[in-house]
Amino acid sequence: MGFALWASAIVAFANIAMTLALLAIYLGTYRKVKSSFTMGLVLFGSFFVVLNVAILVFWLFLFENVSSAGTLVDQASTYMLVVNVGEALALANLLRVTWK
Repeated sequence: MGFALWASAIVAFANIAMTLALLAIYLGTYRKVKSSFTMGLVLFGSFFVVLNVAILVFWLFLFENVSSAGTLVDQASTYMLVVNVGEALALANLLRVTWK
C-alpha cells in the first residue's frame, strides 16, 4: 500500500475520533436542553461516523480483495487524502468552536 492510502486511513481515524468527541459534547448538551437542533446535530454526527467507517472499510476491503483494483486504489488514495484532510480541518474547526 502506498503512503497516501495509509495517510488517508490515519486521517480518517482522526476524523472519526473528532466526530465522536463532537457527539459526546452534543449528547451532553441534548441531555440538558432537549432541543430538536441538538438532536439534529447528534444524528448528523452519528451518520458522519457511519459514513467514515464505511468508506474506510470499503477502501481497505477493495485494496485487499480485488486484485485489479489495487492500482485504482493507489491512484485514488491521493485524492482521498486531500478529501480527508479537508474534512479533518473542518471538523477540527467545528470541534474548536463547539468546545468554547
